[in-house]
Amino acid sequence: MKKYTEIKVLLSFVLLFSFAVYSQEIKDPITLKPLECDTLMVETSSVSEADYSIKEHLQDHFAIISDEWIGKITATATPVTKASEGDTSETRDEIYKITYRVPKSFLVDTMKILWELNIPEFRSYIYQLHQDDTIFIDIWNNVVGTASDKTYTGNFSAYRIRNWPSWKDPDKPEKPVVPPGPKNPLGLFVVHFDKNSLRYFHGTNKEYLLQTKMRNLSHGCIRNENDNIQKMKEFIIKRVIKSDDLHYWLSSTRSMTYDLKPQDQFPVRIIYRTFTVFRDDYGPYIELYKDIYGYSRTSNYGKANDPSLIILTTKENILREYKIKIRDNKIPEERLERIIDYIIKNGTEYERYYFSDLDEKLRED
Repeated sequence: MKKYTEIKVLLSFVLLFSFAVYSQEIKDPITLKPLECDTLMVETSSVSEADYSIKEHLQDHFAIISDEWIGKITATATPVTKASEGDTSETRDEIYKITYRVPKSFLVDTMKILWELNIPEFRSYIYQLHQDDTIFIDIWNNVVGTASDKTYTGNFSAYRIRNWPSWKDPDKPEKPVVPPGPKNPLGLFVVHFDKNSLRYFHGTNKEYLLQTKMRNLSHGCIRNENDNIQKMKEFIIKRVIKSDDLHYWLSSTRSMTYDLKPQDQFPVRIIYRTFTVFRDDYGPYIELYKDIYGYSRTSNYGKANDPSLIILTTKENILREYKIKIRDNKIPEERLERIIDYIIKNGTEYERYYFSDLDEKLRED
């Protein structure tokens, strides 16, 4: 049996007879648009070993790839041949040649992303920007600012990163600076995007808070699970920053700061939407969220916010979002409006409701 390190080397050379095709097996999870794919082949001594090999290769090349995407790609495994080595049945080793469909955008050397946070949802959505496509990658849990230390809406650009940062408590200036390390409230990596308010994405020393329901707990910054912020660090260094070589950051525990060149910066969008219309493998769904900053009670959102990115729960707003996100609508608009009226009146915040289930329920009633 080949050692895994040998398999990985083989994969890197076989990256293969990559011909571009539009495969019905690989679609964007949200738009359902078929994605242009390359075909990669792996030679191993078992199918499970091939799946492991392609998974590690993709995670090394595209660090923020989700488990869901890995599952979609390994599901396309197609044995090409089952060859044999050796002269006799007693000594031969079986070698499997297996191909996989992989979105072409996941294999390019230089990548751009959109990092979008929805404040009252306490989650961010990661998209890859490739040519004219915006490809959904993953959803991450976050902690956001309290009502007194809000996270602000706006369209920004990630412009600075910090490795193993120090931290100073803004509420207790008399206290000493917390040095870099696992106990630092910023975690081990920071991505700056808002030059005016000094709010940014970072890790945390209180990861358990990311599993709580109400996560409006920070001074305005956006906390991430440490595994996710580590993936983002690796992704930015390997695939986003091309003006300079920062690979030495990957294993470094030094406190360092780097300002991204304009051509390496990527968009960050912070929104405040008290509902989400989205899709998973089961179908389109809606979730409602608490108006944690009380914006429904005022028209004064403050100078730091972009008011166009504050979208509150109304029938008109939900219907508009549905038409944008769910392009294969199978529910007539009259029934859709009835569903929306029902969810606004009866829906529980932070619970997921599928449109197909609600449509069936209301048609039976």
